[in-house]
Order: sequence, then structure tokens, then C-alpha cells
Amino acid sequence: MEDLVKMCRVCMGEAEELRDIYDNKSLGDELSVELKKSKEPEPTPADLMKNCSSVPVSSGDCFPLKICEPCLKKLRQALLFKRRYAKNTEFWGRVKSERKDQETLDILEAEDWNLADRIKEEVEEEDEGDLQAKKKTPSKPEEKPRPFKCADCPKSFTGKAQLTMHSRTHSKRSTRGKRRSLK
Repeated sequence: MEDLVKMCRVCMGEAEELRDIYDNKSLGDELSVELKKSKEPEPTPADLMKNCSSVPVSSGDCFPLKICEPCLKKLRQALLFKRRYAKNTEFWGRVKSERKDQETLDILEAEDWNLADRIKEEVEEEDEGDLQAKKKTPSKPEEKPRPFKCADCPKSFTGKAQLTMHSRTHSKRSTRGKRRSLK
């Protein structure tokens, strides 16, 4: 049992100077600098072992409670590597997402936006057809209320979807100039 007191938990080597695995003193290395910037507490060697391996660490597990300096430095480098990799993976995920968004925008810009003009023409034809049908019909049929009014012109619609489609015809005209000026 006395040998366990002088033995490193990681490499099982004997050393005169060993650190307690529950001591969280700073080493002043690159990890310490990064932790200080992010205002995170200094991890104990036990925390490092838990974070960098799948092996559980507990005070009552009858394993040595000390670690040598070279093993501690390697553990700290492993955590630094793990953190850097996670940070870069997150960055690349954002880049990939932004690229997908840009591809979607490119597809939308390349689409035939005359569709909105065609919808406008169809709606106008329907409106004219409705007016002509009303003129031909001697008795007035009951009209549906048109609560959805266009903010840009005097037209009103029975449904919100119709208003939305109609309002695109207004925004289409205003964005044409903007698109050309951006190119």
C-alpha cells in the first residue's frame, strides 16, 4: 500500500514529486491562459482524467491519488486539444450552415420571378371577370367580406394568402431596382 503513495496513477511510475489528483493549482501553461480568458476554473487532474478518457475517477476506488508532472502536462495538452477541436468543429458547422444559406439565396435569385407578375395578372383577370359577371347578373349575389386590405393600393381580399400573394407584386417592383443596383 505504501508503494501506491509514491506511484503515478497514469503511468504507474514512481516519483519523488507527485501532485494530488484533486489539487487544482494552475501550471501557467497554454491551458491556464485559455481558461483565464474564458473565466473558467482550473480543472483538477481528476477532472482532466474524466474529461479525456472514459474511465471513471473517484476517491474511493483504491487507485493511486497522485500524478506525476509529465503525465499531468500530457493530460492538460489533451484537454487543450479536445477543446480546440470542439471549437473548430463548431466553427466549421457554422461555415457549412452559412454556405447552405448562401446556396439557397443563389437559387432564389436565379429563379424566375416573373411568377409573381403572372399571379398578379391572374388575380387582376379574376377581379375583372368578377366585375363583368356582376354586371351581367341582374340580381346581386351576396359578396363575401374582404377584411384583408392592401397597404399599397385600394384592393382588398377575402383571405390572408391572397393578400400575401398580391403584396409580393408590390415588393417585386421595389426589389428589382435594388437587385440591379447591388450588382
